[in-house]
Amino acid sequence: MHVCCFVSGDLEAGEQIRSLERERRELTITVVDPTDGDEWTDVESVDCVLYHDSVDLISIDQIRSEWPAVPVVHVIGGRDDEFEDGAIAELRPVDDWVDEDRLVSAPSLVVARLRRAVERAAELSTARERATHFSGLIENASDLVTVLDENGIVRYQSPSISDILGYEQDDLVDEYAFDYIHPEDTDRAAEVFFDIVTSETSRTGRAVFRFRHTDGSWVSLEAVGQSLPTDTPTGSDDDDGREFVIISRDITEMRETTEELRSTRDQLQVILDNTPAVVYMKDLERRYLYVNPAFEEIFDQPREEILGKRSEDIHPAVNIEQINEMDREVLESGEANKYVEDFRIRGRRRVFFNVRAPLFDADGEPYAIYGIATEITERKEREESMQALAEAGPRLLECETMESVGSVAVSVAESVLNQQITGILTLDEMGDALRPLSMTDEAIELFGETAIPRGSGIAWRVFDTGELYASSDVSSDQEVLNPETPIESEIIVPLGEHGILLAGSTEPRTFDEHDLEFATILGAMIQGTIDRVDREQQLQTKNQRLEEFSNVLAHDLRNPLAVAKGYTDLTRETGDLEYLADVEEGVERALSIMDGLLALARTGQGVSEFESAPLKQLASEAWSSIKTRDATLRVESDRTITADLGWLQQLFENMFRNAIDHGGADVSVRVGAIDGGIYIADDGPGIDPEQREQLLEGDSSGADVRFGFKIIRDVIDAHGWSLSIEESEEGGARFEIVGLR
Repeated sequence: MHVCCFVSGDLEAGEQIRSLERERRELTITVVDPTDGDEWTDVESVDCVLYHDSVDLISIDQIRSEWPAVPVVHVIGGRDDEFEDGAIAELRPVDDWVDEDRLVSAPSLVVARLRRAVERAAELSTARERATHFSGLIENASDLVTVLDENGIVRYQSPSISDILGYEQDDLVDEYAFDYIHPEDTDRAAEVFFDIVTSETSRTGRAVFRFRHTDGSWVSLEAVGQSLPTDTPTGSDDDDGREFVIISRDITEMRETTEELRSTRDQLQVILDNTPAVVYMKDLERRYLYVNPAFEEIFDQPREEILGKRSEDIHPAVNIEQINEMDREVLESGEANKYVEDFRIRGRRRVFFNVRAPLFDADGEPYAIYGIATEITERKEREESMQALAEAGPRLLECETMESVGSVAVSVAESVLNQQITGILTLDEMGDALRPLSMTDEAIELFGETAIPRGSGIAWRVFDTGELYASSDVSSDQEVLNPETPIESEIIVPLGEHGILLAGSTEPRTFDEHDLEFATILGAMIQGTIDRVDREQQLQTKNQRLEEFSNVLAHDLRNPLAVAKGYTDLTRETGDLEYLADVEEGVERALSIMDGLLALARTGQGVSEFESAPLKQLASEAWSSIKTRDATLRVESDRTITADLGWLQQLFENMFRNAIDHGGADVSVRVGAIDGGIYIADDGPGIDPEQREQLLEGDSSGADVRFGFKIIRDVIDAHGWSLSIEESEEGGARFEIVGLR
């Protein structure tokens, strides 16, 4: 410690002071005699000044101006009262004084007082530096610093008030602070303030309030305050000196931003809660962290049961491999990927356009997968339906039979209409029922192959009106065939005079305009194909009949006519009229063949109107229309038969003619009823089993037999009946026809 001692010509005092240096080696003492001039100002690194009261050439003020931070310790010799009345009043907090006698009697005490003065000076210097630093901070702080007394009166306001609230620094001093706070926020702010001010201990509080700006607007402030005791009372004699120091920051922009963020978040939440898109987030272990209501609805599970579970706990097993693979691709690529996902969920096909994206933390590491999936099932099925329609045309063009039309049409309809319970029902030959032509396995399992009687259910309504039917609630239709039907949704398409196309499902489904358009187009395509196949089959039949006509004309009809011509020539040559009987027989033979040809041509025209008549009447009229000679007929039933009566009479005539031709002129014929049909039996020679099979297959010999059975088969086929040949009780032939009404 370097001590500079000021003495004035007093050698003894100088020696006493130097003795301190000898006493304490920590001291370095420089003695200055003012009579030597201003050389003392060149002394450097002075820690303390020891000023003898005998010095009068250099004043204390001069020393303090040269060394303002250095403490001055006065040496007083025999003038205690005078010093206390004068110079002591000028002592600074860092100054001190000692008795001159102590320099010799108690040097350690003097050194201790010098050390204490230096320490106090150092402490004061540090405090001043801190005060200057903190004052600079407050004066330049962007936050607002306010000091209130315990009554809420402003005692200090930092300069930043101009930037934040528009006031000059002293405008609000001595004002009641709460007069400037928004009325809606005053009570809360005052409650925090007075709760802290009245506390016996120093406490901190926080409040957010709106403060009036000089332009009349409101600025949102976030304030943190603390009550502190003061060294100097600021109020009345009873004032305990407590003050409230507040640091406030302008959060108007932050609050507006927060409100915007909150509003944006609320809007986003509304969107997430109400969007039909499926939104979800999963961690890297595929555990769900978030799902929106659309996700809950699809899987029919509340969010609480989904969160924390893995993909395989929620999705059907058939979907898991596909889902995990897409998750891996997104994490490996580190980029958003787009997928079309074709799933089976709760037994129903669901197709989604899914955008998956990885989420990254602050270090750039993925921590989750975020996904937004939009259902495109209807659009996907519509595209598939359009593709199926485009492919249906060539497939239907290849069909040559009704069976192939039915098979292809049902397959196409199932694809186009996306209904598994699909079938085509056509009008039977009798016109009294819609019978299955072709059906999917699901339709057969549900309905079997049962025909729908005329006038029954929605199917017949569609057939009769020709109007397409579509419903998502079939059971509510008053004309539904089975009120307990498991069918929920159904489309029935009319196919003109041919029948209907039926496509149903056990799940409810609302059909849109595209579904109805597809169904209409498909129905027209199927109807057109059936028309074409029907025309081709009719043309083929006509061609076959034309070929048969040609064969008869070329061969069978030529023979009897040639015989007749031969006998005519003999009669002309011989004049013997007996040959005319042979001519007549040949002509009759030719006429019989011609009748068969006409009957055969008629059967190719199709059945017409159905009528009912007693069996006895029909059989008797047919019997009387042919030459029966000595043959007899017995009708053993009076049942009524419904059919095309013209065709049915032709059938009886051919049956009776064949019996007479093969059984002889005196053959006995019986006609009667059996379960579901009739029989025709004779007592002739009968037909051996091998020939029976040939007859039923259409392979017969002889013109009469060929035309007779051809006509019989055509009539039976046209009505949808069945024919069998057995042996009669008398050993002759017995023909049974079943399927009659």
